[in-house]
Amino acid sequence: MKLIDSLLLSIKNLFRHKLRSLLTISGVMIGTCAIIVMLSLGLAMNRNFMEQVNQMGSIMQIQVYNFNRGGKTPDGKDIPALDDDMIAYFEQIDGVEGAMPIYEIHVKMMAGKYVGHVSIMGIEPKMFDIFDIPVTKGRPLMEGDTNHMIIGRDIIYNFRDPKAKRWEPIPEDFDIMEEKLTISWDMNYGEKLPPGTPKPKVPARPVRVEAVGMIDQLGSEYSWRILMPMETVKKYEKEMEKYNKQNSGGSGGGVSVMPVPGIRDGNQEEGYYQAIVKAENIDVVVDVMEQIKDLGYECYSPIETLEHMKEQSKGLRQILLGIGIMSLLIAAIGIANTMYMSIYERTKEIGIIKVIGAKLKDIYRLFMLEAWWIGVFGGILGVLLSFLLSYLLNRFNVSLGSSIIWTPDGQKTMPSSYIPFWLPVAAIVFAPITSLIAGMLPARRAMKLSVMKALRQE
Repeated sequence: MKLIDSLLLSIKNLFRHKLRSLLTISGVMIGTCAIIVMLSLGLAMNRNFMEQVNQMGSIMQIQVYNFNRGGKTPDGKDIPALDDDMIAYFEQIDGVEGAMPIYEIHVKMMAGKYVGHVSIMGIEPKMFDIFDIPVTKGRPLMEGDTNHMIIGRDIIYNFRDPKAKRWEPIPEDFDIMEEKLTISWDMNYGEKLPPGTPKPKVPARPVRVEAVGMIDQLGSEYSWRILMPMETVKKYEKEMEKYNKQNSGGSGGGVSVMPVPGIRDGNQEEGYYQAIVKAENIDVVVDVMEQIKDLGYECYSPIETLEHMKEQSKGLRQILLGIGIMSLLIAAIGIANTMYMSIYERTKEIGIIKVIGAKLKDIYRLFMLEAWWIGVFGGILGVLLSFLLSYLLNRFNVSLGSSIIWTPDGQKTMPSSYIPFWLPVAAIVFAPITSLIAGMLPARRAMKLSVMKALRQE
């Protein structure tokens, strides 16, 4: 018997009893739909967890802290300084895309007639691409830049009018990138000295700087910082140290220099107090963290929070998957029952087919194809039904939790159900396979049925 003949005959036989076949197909449809919807709820939870954790910072970035400088690791080794050599070592670790130190100075800045205290962070221009720093206005730093800066959007809230009798907010139309910008190591720069405060012995000469870009992303870790080339910031730090020494003592009471959390002076261990390491992908973040911790440093990444959230919801996701599998298993039992009933009703027909010369494999294939058609129709209808249910779940925000998250832009409602492309494809493939497995025993029974007994069957 040709395959095409078997296909046509099997589908014709399947719908001899339309109601029974439709009920069996409905069972497969419900089972397939249950698995897809249950999995879609779990996948949506994971996506929502990921979105929520991303609000804490890039999930592939690792914050490295040198809290234990000068100490020893648990196995008795000295903890190395977090210096440029160590930053270069981090970059050589498998799975690391880039590493940069946190090197900051605090200065006084004037923007037009406004003054404010600001934090300037040194950074290499290539790190803008590696760390996906969101420069949304202007351009990022480039090789050859010196007194150029990228300004975080929230920096303007550090400024005030020094001539105002009371604090007043910055005007809404204030554009800091259009203003004349200068910085100084003198913390009284741009303001009148308080009464009785002596002037510094050596005045600090203001440095003219230029804003070439802005990070306008609300909630960014850089929104309260100014970014400048690393070499420039280190140069400024030396100028600050020089200014501090020249004005130290009783006559320099008007000078205030903020502590520098970058390179330490000669009386302290050299090194940075913090660095950021970016992994190439999410799968290697934990492994990179473990290698850095083995050196004696403390590490943190939002992925730790993500793993904790996934672990808490693991049991619920397993229950959802179990419900889906149970539904499909019940459908498979229904398929087997339908096939056994079909064989019982067609016993004499099977005997006649054997007498006229049908091969055993043809009979086996015929009943297997009937089971396969049940899986095909049930799988397709189950996928369509799952899309409808997923739409309704999202439309009416029916959720098991974590579908509402808070972002810098306010409350955001995430999808309660998420069906990726591969899930319905897998379901359409899996449903017929399940049906074939359920139809194997009935098909073997039909194949081995005795001809004499079959012909005697009324």
